[in-house]
Amino acid sequence: MQCALPTEKVNNFPPLPKFIPLKPCFYQDFEADIPPQHLSMTKRLYYLWMCECCGMGVGQGGWGGGGRKVCRC
Repeated sequence: MQCALPTEKVNNFPPLPKFIPLKPCFYQDFEADIPPQHLSMTKRLYYLWMCECCGMGVGQGGWGGGGRKVCRC
């Protein structure tokens, strides 16, 4: 009797650009884990969340002038 080796799943989430030296943290299969009727809503919410995180990062980083305010009382 032969033992079947488990197929190794490569981490794929969060998706990162190739120029970033970090690797994805864990494996996520959206098609297998989320019912098909909810898949489009899940992806929309994910992209909305990513836009919110980027917007907050820009606001905190001072790219829009938000990080350089001085209070003159």
